[in-house]
Amino acid sequence: VDVAAGVRATLETLKAAHPDIVITEAFNFVDPVQEGYDGSMLLMYEGAVLAVLVVWLFLRDWRATFVAAIALPLSAIPTFAVMYWMGFSVNTVTLLSLSLVVGILVDDAIVEIENIMRHLRMGKTPYQAAMEAADEIGLAVIATTFTLIAVFLPTAFMSGVAGKFFVQFGWTAAIAVFFSLVVARMLTPMMAAYILKPKRISTEA
Repeated sequence: VDVAAGVRATLETLKAAHPDIVITEAFNFVDPVQEGYDGSMLLMYEGAVLAVLVVWLFLRDWRATFVAAIALPLSAIPTFAVMYWMGFSVNTVTLLSLSLVVGILVDDAIVEIENIMRHLRMGKTPYQAAMEAADEIGLAVIATTFTLIAVFLPTAFMSGVAGKFFVQFGWTAAIAVFFSLVVARMLTPMMAAYILKPKRISTEA
């Protein structure tokens, strides 16, 4: 896209310098790339919004929904940083990878926050509920995440022409899922401990 913009700017300069020359564009491969990028970004935004909406419909608590939803940006931002470090660009392949795992990025956080809510309903304080719930399902969350990584990462080592494309796909998905685990195990319980409110237990005579 940057090359196309530079070519168009150079052509405009050339036309101004030589008004007798007529240059007609027969075709270009830039517009489909731009459309693919825009479509991938739209899919990612829609997926994020729908994921948060589903969380709210099941938990029916805006504080718990916020804690779970914050896992999305906190997982995506470090992923972009590692992509930059590895020399990956924001392209159709990497955006497709992110749009596929956008729902997975909140999975670990949802499991954590749902278990914390269950402990809150037992009458525990948010801090106590967060610590005990996180310890209770920690191994299951870690095992689930590494299972997903084991599924996505092998695609990064494909050979041939397909491997040139899937190397960015596999690494991007695996990195994003890994950071979702880090957020779920470290930040989600901490945020839940200080953001959630104790549940009132109604007693009937």
